Amino acid sequence: MKDTKLIRGTLFTIIAAAGFGAVAPVAKILYSYNISPIFMLAVRFFIASIFIWGYIFLKRKEINYRLKKEQLLIMFLIGGLFYFLTTSFYFSAISYLPVSLHVMIFYTYPFMVNIFSYIYLREKMSVKQMVALFVAFGGILLVLTDLNSNIKMIGILLSVLAAVCNSAYVLALGHKKIKKVNSIVIAAYTNTFSTFTFITYGLIKGEINLNSFKITTNAWLGIVFIALVATVIAIIALAAGVKMIGAAKASIISTFEPIEGVILSIIILGENLFINQILGAILVIVAIIVINLGDRKTNPVKLNYDSM
Repeated sequence: MKDTKLIRGTLFTIIAAAGFGAVAPVAKILYSYNISPIFMLAVRFFIASIFIWGYIFLKRKEINYRLKKEQLLIMFLIGGLFYFLTTSFYFSAISYLPVSLHVMIFYTYPFMVNIFSYIYLREKMSVKQMVALFVAFGGILLVLTDLNSNIKMIGILLSVLAAVCNSAYVLALGHKKIKKVNSIVIAAYTNTFSTFTFITYGLIKGEINLNSFKITTNAWLGIVFIALVATVIAIIALAAGVKMIGAAKASIISTFEPIEGVILSIIILGENLFINQILGAILVIVAIIVINLGDRKTNPVKLNYDSM
């Protein structure tokens, strides 16, 4: 019985990681259709919100979705500000950088969480965590070597900002007022408030108008894929996986996300990596695994229940 539960939990977590990992390569393809990142994200979160709330409605006897006013305010800050900034920077960076490079820079956010926790929350850092930080830093230095002249520094800056904002997002999820809220409920509110912010921002910037909806069928299919497969299904699958095998094991399996992002960028987008960049990517992945293998009491990193 335990083996069956472990297998099912592992499978669900792999499905979630596969969905999350496909986001960046698919978004890169969508940009070839001249789609605004703001429009894409507004539609994505709108569609995702409808389906996640639909799932909660079907499971309303099992899932408590009601939040207090204080919790709603915190969720608005998390979804409407931190997650809005994270996804804005994340998808803007893809416009300037190869997906493989962007993914490796972004997935340094667990280390930023540890650093911020140490500086601002006075959380202790284990020897494993400190070693992992140095390994990850070395890996990123290798990843950033041999960059061609077409790569703009603004892209690297946006990737770093996305990682920093996601670190703030992850830390905010640990707030005592919402720490025990169901992960799917958190995802529902996050997507809903993100939808509101992106639509408002898009209308003000003029990036959402009637002409925005005049895109090809393939472009719509790509957006729907990101909304349903890489958001809704991935979130629900991850929640199921964590419930069956625990957050610690799920964190290790979720390391597949950046690996998949790099692999898909090479296969689908035809991107190239130099040997030292491959070694750098391996070092980053190893460091992430070491971080997730650390003591959960001293390791504040928690699973992110929303994809980028």
